Amino acid sequence: MRHDPRSGRIAGIDAARGAIMMIMASDHVNALVVRRHSTEFWAGLWTRYGTGPADLVQLGFRVLSDLCAPGFFFWMGGGVALLASRRTEWSRTRLGAQVALRGAILMLLSTLVEVPAWLVGIHGDHTGTHLGGWPGAGPAIHLPVTVLTTLGLSMMVLAAVQPLLRWRVATLGVAALCVLSPSLFLPDDGMQSVGRLARLGLVAGQTGGLYVEYPLLPWLGVALFGHVFAQCLTQWRAGTLRAALWIGIGCLVAALVLRWHGTAGNLRPPRDGSWREFFNLVKYPPSPVFILAMLGGNLCLFRALWRHADGWFGRLCVGFGRAPLVFYLAHLWLFAVIGSVFFPMGTHYAVGVLVWLAGLWPLHRLCTGFARMRRGRPPSSWMHLV
Repeated sequence: MRHDPRSGRIAGIDAARGAIMMIMASDHVNALVVRRHSTEFWAGLWTRYGTGPADLVQLGFRVLSDLCAPGFFFWMGGGVALLASRRTEWSRTRLGAQVALRGAILMLLSTLVEVPAWLVGIHGDHTGTHLGGWPGAGPAIHLPVTVLTTLGLSMMVLAAVQPLLRWRVATLGVAALCVLSPSLFLPDDGMQSVGRLARLGLVAGQTGGLYVEYPLLPWLGVALFGHVFAQCLTQWRAGTLRAALWIGIGCLVAALVLRWHGTAGNLRPPRDGSWREFFNLVKYPPSPVFILAMLGGNLCLFRALWRHADGWFGRLCVGFGRAPLVFYLAHLWLFAVIGSVFFPMGTHYAVGVLVWLAGLWPLHRLCTGFARMRRGRPPSSWMHLV
């Protein structure tokens, strides 16, 4: 696995992260440009896919894009472990402060940059459905908890408990409990009133002005799994790389078995016997079946890409994966503006694919340029915080 000797970055991880970022961009083009998007809530809204070409394309895009959020949380947790392994000269206090500061910056950027981009996309949607907005949300949202918000909260938790994360078995146990939490603690009735703390920690949806897509507990569990995986990767690289594929396959098999069974770990069982419904998983909050399937997919993707980080596709992915936050914020604004100006009534998937491909070029130049500027900066530079 190729390393950047100056930054200590692992190209295989950057390639895997960059690949899911490109997939994520295609999903957001569907929301902001095509104006057709899926909903995957534990109660209430849940897309039912038909047999027409547009439905099948939508399902295919959604199954692929479901890899993205679990991959981001998994590699974020891994990044904290890799930072600790590189900065051995730092005290625990300094390491925790650095990680907590990154988390706070993510939460601030969610409010100042991410949410406004989504609002531009929503206000530019003249279809009357607001498919680029927040599914299942009512009016008067004052505090949307987005993916960046929950990534930031997870980083702050990791910063606080960093000394305890050396106990891998205990960390894995806590991670498993967090991932299982939606199956164990969600209320039975989707219309039941939920307090703000429970909403923030577990129950996706809206309470008053608080709207939560990414409740903390299950996604923190994914980050903890990534943290343990990266710890193993730094200490037993060859063995961990060999195990990654088999762990990934094991997660996929477990997800298929649980989905076939249709009850435990699904949050919502398939509504019929169609193959389309079989792959229609609950993401908000993530069901255990969803987490197993998508972690398995991410580990298999990582194992497939790490050998080929020097190839043309690997280099393309690495370019995106070395500046993930820059990519995320820039691509949201790029496609929100394009959708609002040129496609307020939506468009066909074929046009959306062309918009997506055209947008990747300036985004790649932006990410590689930022990574190049950051490479020579000292660890204390603000550029290492993003």
